[in-house]
Amino acid sequence: MLRALEYFRSARDVPDPRIKEAIDLFQSRQQPDGTWLLENTHPGKIHFALEDGDRRPSRWNTLRALRVLDWYEQSAH
Repeated sequence: MLRALEYFRSARDVPDPRIKEAIDLFQSRQQPDGTWLLENTHPGKIHFALEDGDRRPSRWNTLRALRVLDWYEQSAH
């Protein structure tokens, strides 16, 4: 879901009203400390770990999420 929302953000267009449901669901997954968790990592060899593992706060997901929400909030109003 984050990848799709980030794609729409990168298009730099006004958000389509149909993505509101995805935005709402995405916001509901934000943790009390303001982060988003890493989920559903792909199995296989990892050359170097960038995150602490599934169900742990993710710096990259949080950065991407904040970009998407900033775009949505500024563009939708």
